[in-house]
Amino acid sequence: MRRTESTTGTNKRRSGKLTLIDAGCLQSWTAVCDFLENFPGCQKEAAGGREVVRVAGKVLAYLACNERSRPGGVPDNEEFVIVRIDFGRREHLLELSPESFFVTPHYKSYPGVIVRLSTVDQKQLRDLLVDAWRLVAPKRLVRDWDAKTR
Repeated sequence: MRRTESTTGTNKRRSGKLTLIDAGCLQSWTAVCDFLENFPGCQKEAAGGREVVRVAGKVLAYLACNERSRPGGVPDNEEFVIVRIDFGRREHLLELSPESFFVTPHYKSYPGVIVRLSTVDQKQLRDLLVDAWRLVAPKRLVRDWDAKTR
């Protein structure tokens, strides 16, 4: 997918015109959901006592809402999001920015990473969310998206 030089959004084509998806500040679960819902197939829903964004029925991201997905000693109002990612990329992020990306023992074998929204670099988060969508979305949706945004 093509991106603009700006770090505030991602390109999207509507009615034959290429427009900018305004990512704004992704420091809340609501903002993350709003950003993801711009991508084809993404829907927010409540499942198992937590909010989840899915694409074509597959989990893309969800709000960390229990002790298995939050580090100890953080304020209750601080938000964390679990985002699907491949294991290789996860290891890179864990090394690059351990204050923003981590896994708890519960998530060691899950292909995802826990993101601390209060400290994560906004461009890194946008790129991670786009890559997660590309990983989880059906290949047809990704091909159609790529064709429309070129």
